[in-house]
Amino acid sequence: MISIAITGGIGTGKSTITDHLISRGYTVIDADKMSREMTSAGGKAMPYILEHFGPQYINEDGSLNRVAMRDLVFRDERYMKILEEGTTAVILRDIEKIKADLTAQGAKVMFFDIPLLFEKHQENNYDEVWVVTADHDLRAARIMARDNIDPTVIELIIDSQAEEDHKISLADRVFYNNGTIAELEAAVDEALKAITE
Repeated sequence: MISIAITGGIGTGKSTITDHLISRGYTVIDADKMSREMTSAGGKAMPYILEHFGPQYINEDGSLNRVAMRDLVFRDERYMKILEEGTTAVILRDIEKIKADLTAQGAKVMFFDIPLLFEKHQENNYDEVWVVTADHDLRAARIMARDNIDPTVIELIIDSQAEEDHKISLADRVFYNNGTIAELEAAVDEALKAITE
């Protein structure tokens, strides 16, 4: 099996790439989706959240209060480490099991959307690493339009992630997403063609 990790900072366009791959019939394992599931009502991370952060970070429906948690962890690195121990670390272990299971099932090509690939030093666990990047101001505008996050928090999130130049230097393929969606999808199709050939 060829395992390909897709990564990039917030607002760069990872979802556009993974949506396109899915439309082409490929399976994409999404670390963010796994995170949302484990922090939803009844999710396996919620007892950990309650124990380490308290009820003020849990919504009435039992899910994670993402706004409150985001504001906390991106302003204080100590809390980010505590959160990641009960979420990110668990997800990375789960992904390795998924990879092993898919390999045993005879899967040919699998994609893994992992935003914190380099931050968590996971890049050597994949056959290829695809990095999607975009200009800083364009990323900030996309995040604001999509999530309506405080601009100060947006900058904290971007600053908390690995430097773009570092990611690019370690990538097998780089997608510069400063143009249209059609242009990005065409670049992905070219990469797929290279893999299948």
